[in-house]
Amino acid sequence: MTLKKAFFLIVLVTTVIVICLSVVTVRNCSKIHDQITFSHAFVAGGAFLEIENGQYIMDAELNSTADESVKYTDTELLICRVMELLIVLLPVVFSITGIGCAGMFFYQVKLKEPLTALKQGISHIANNDLDFTINVQKQDELGELCSAFESMRQALVKNNRYMWNLVAERRKINASISHDLRTPITVIKGYSEYLDRNTGKGTLTEEGTRDIAIYIHRAASRLEEYADSVHEIQALEDMQLEYQAISLCDFEEELCAQLSVVAEQNEKEIRVLTKLPQQTVTLSPAAVFRMIENIIANALRYCKDRIDVTISYSRPFLLIVITDDGRGFSQQDLIEATNCFYKGKSSKEHFGIGLSICKTLAEKHGGYIQLGNTPDNGAKVTIKIKTEEISAL
Repeated sequence: MTLKKAFFLIVLVTTVIVICLSVVTVRNCSKIHDQITFSHAFVAGGAFLEIENGQYIMDAELNSTADESVKYTDTELLICRVMELLIVLLPVVFSITGIGCAGMFFYQVKLKEPLTALKQGISHIANNDLDFTINVQKQDELGELCSAFESMRQALVKNNRYMWNLVAERRKINASISHDLRTPITVIKGYSEYLDRNTGKGTLTEEGTRDIAIYIHRAASRLEEYADSVHEIQALEDMQLEYQAISLCDFEEELCAQLSVVAEQNEKEIRVLTKLPQQTVTLSPAAVFRMIENIIANALRYCKDRIDVTISYSRPFLLIVITDDGRGFSQQDLIEATNCFYKGKSSKEHFGIGLSICKTLAEKHGGYIQLGNTPDNGAKVTIKIKTEEISAL
């Protein structure tokens, strides 16, 4: 029941109760008052009726005891005055009491629980404490307000977790940057100091100088590539996906065409197994193709002969599963492979951002990425993204 209806009902019931109590008390007080006054009623001198010429004539004589019969005792007078006062006063008292009881009952039933919960919630948030819940099971305006407040709290918890994860991720990135930059910087610094010490002493040959220049150039190129990778990750976090309507059949055809070229260039077999309906959906093709390309690139480093790509659609999600016949993920890989700049123990030729990029894009697309291994110990990567269905073709 809404607050308006509940308030109207409580006021109506209270008014009926007040009217009933007032009627009963006034009637009882009047009855007591009348009993006292009627007990002293008398007929002055007696009355005699005569019929004369067709008319009734009353002949009454004054009763000498009339004055004595009218006299009241002090107790009777007090009771009469009290009854007269109660007849006027009690309806007013009942009305005031009814208003107070109605307000208190309305507050206890409809206001107290949600207002207390909201007050406690505001106090928790003011103290930076989001570890609480507001569970007010009311289907009125305040119940909806409490539900909205709980939704806001959950959003704050989600945002705080995201910020903490972002801070933790930044710390890992900074630590990784410091670690990975140390080697090329040491190379550049060491060779530059070597050149500085030996320049003009005749100890440097032309070939040796050329080799040093090559080493310095490689280290500088490594630094440049690393800086580009850091910039790319930061750009991805702020990037907004561009959604567009696309037929799943066209998506499948374009994907098969791209992967066939990749398979031919790398001399590997890439099989595409699809179970896509004739449906048009909205998604970000650029993001989806990039995720698939990054995972395929990783799989090409470790697979023996074959990579399988299975794509299925179950509204509103597009499920992409990529497996290979390589050595699979280690336990540490399963935990950390989606972190930025994670390269594993035997992977030094890349920067370890491919799966991290896939994770970021999948989350932006309303989904996730999951790592695992096949029964044959090959690597398995599952991408689940959310789409929006438009119309059936």
